[in-house]
Amino acid sequence: MKKLAAMLLAATTLAGCAQIDTGNTGVESTFGQVKEAPLPPGIYWTLFKTVYEINTKEIGLELNDMQPKARDNITLTDVDITIYFRTNPASVAKIMTKYAGDMTKDKNGDYVVGSALLTRMARESVYNAFSKHIASEMHTKRTDIAAFIRDSLQKEIDSDAGKGMFEITNVLIRNIVTDPRLEEAIKQSAEVEFAIRKRQQELELAKAEAERKRIEAEGEAVANQIISKSITPELIELRRIEAMQGFAKQGTHTVILPQNTTPLVQVK
Repeated sequence: MKKLAAMLLAATTLAGCAQIDTGNTGVESTFGQVKEAPLPPGIYWTLFKTVYEINTKEIGLELNDMQPKARDNITLTDVDITIYFRTNPASVAKIMTKYAGDMTKDKNGDYVVGSALLTRMARESVYNAFSKHIASEMHTKRTDIAAFIRDSLQKEIDSDAGKGMFEITNVLIRNIVTDPRLEEAIKQSAEVEFAIRKRQQELELAKAEAERKRIEAEGEAVANQIISKSITPELIELRRIEAMQGFAKQGTHTVILPQNTTPLVQVK
């Protein structure tokens, strides 16, 4: 009997407990009254109260299949963006009170506060950001668009919820699809630009090679001029004599001398 009573007490105790994991924050509510002080990670007895586990880690809010309009009045086919944000642990109770009912659960079963508010404001920031650029330049303006969304969304959420309650940590543009005909035109334009740049590089290489050959030819010409100027009749006669002397030292040979040439006589 005592064993059964102990088991029932243990089951009741476990059923009346809530656990707050690391990275999350707890919010206590007693008879509908939310306490402002946040609860740190730990285990809490909840027999006469409710403890909500709020996700205060970085969360990715996905916005899919949006069709914003560009500055040139072209409606984009598909835009997919992820907004990353973090909820201030010290402000979760205030957010729950101010936006009562605006709570959803993530894939782990933890509560996320203010998700509907963030989604609405994020979509407005996205549509506003894309309206500032023409459709043909969207693919090259991803960084600018993402920065605008992040800054404008942070400003709006600070104004509505209160500064410091939410932090927009990053904006990732996962996909941009404009009108299919425009996509094809952009692709063809990129191919033409690539071909032009390749041809320009080839021309630059050809010019560089021609310049190298010109400099090399000029160097050879100058060298030849120097050699030509240095060859005088006296130098030729000296080199001829030196050659004959070297030839004569090698032994008995038959030497045919040019006409009017004075033979060398070796005297020992």
